[in-house]
Amino acid sequence: MTELNPELFCHIGNSSRDIFFIFNVEENYFSYLSPAFEVICDTAIDYVKTDPSSLLKFIHDEDKAHVLDCYNECIGEDVPRKYEFRIFCSETQIKYLRVSTYPIMMDGKLTQLAGIVEDVSVAKHNNFHIEKINARKNTALEIVSHDLKEPLAMISMAVSDLLNNKLFNGQERILKSLTFIKDMCERNILLIRNLINYEFLKSSEVEIRKERTDLVKEIKDVIGFYQHAELNLFRNFEFVSSDKKLYAKIDSMKFMQVINNLISNSIKFTHANGNIKVVVKDNGETVLIMVSDNGIGIPDHLQPFLFERFSIAMREGLHGEDSWGLGMAIIKSIVNLHDGTISFESVEHVGSTFYITIPK
Repeated sequence: MTELNPELFCHIGNSSRDIFFIFNVEENYFSYLSPAFEVICDTAIDYVKTDPSSLLKFIHDEDKAHVLDCYNECIGEDVPRKYEFRIFCSETQIKYLRVSTYPIMMDGKLTQLAGIVEDVSVAKHNNFHIEKINARKNTALEIVSHDLKEPLAMISMAVSDLLNNKLFNGQERILKSLTFIKDMCERNILLIRNLINYEFLKSSEVEIRKERTDLVKEIKDVIGFYQHAELNLFRNFEFVSSDKKLYAKIDSMKFMQVINNLISNSIKFTHANGNIKVVVKDNGETVLIMVSDNGIGIPDHLQPFLFERFSIAMREGLHGEDSWGLGMAIIKSIVNLHDGTISFESVEHVGSTFYITIPK
């Protein structure tokens, strides 16, 4: 039997800025709802205390099914839970609430749910902005790296041609300048690539923090950034989704880095004016994400080793882009942390498609 000291609980609740509640499961009413409810939800306690179903009117339409699933889960098992969802406090104001529930058992039977509700709107909005900035930063780094590396690589090739043809033999000053230009180009190409690799590696080391996220919106934002840079990247980008919104529990920053890295690999191994396509599809209990291209593909003998660290499958890109052999291994690790799977199909000289499946 789990005991609850209602006097102490209510005393804390009466002085707290968070909502404290005790819900009678068998009789379907709130035996206690702290004063903070009226402040956070802008609604009289009496309105919902004896009619809990009226709370559904305040919940965001996209989250109602989620909230009902959460409630059924709470009353189904003797396990403390934590959930987040959105409510409407007015026609325009949306708040994010975090609910922590604790089951109260009596003679092996669930009789009450005690809990605390926090208004996490400010933290949530700040987190959204940080993740969006971070996703755009990573995408911008990839785009800038391609914008800078290709001209630097072409300059390096042109200088190498001049040196190899020995047009300036005996002219030490010119030879010294050409060698300096070639070295600087190669050094800066390496610096740009190292910067991208460092960002990806550091991202993979941060502890994962999954939240309910609209995958369509997040991936659409990433693809939109690449579409704006199509002319500079000399590739065509397409995004297709089966639904306007699809929710999954992900660490947005890390998962978008996976999408970024797959797109970057497609750019690396797809010729100019090639096509890169990202598809998001509802698969019932899961979401399927496909990243495909019509690039040079992966040779059959390298495919079994693609997801290994420092794999023998690592190859230079079409313009000499180097590979550390870590990218695909880290991608697989991040997907696994999301309880997902990743696989691929590839035909040499035809193209590749990567499939990521994660739970909704």
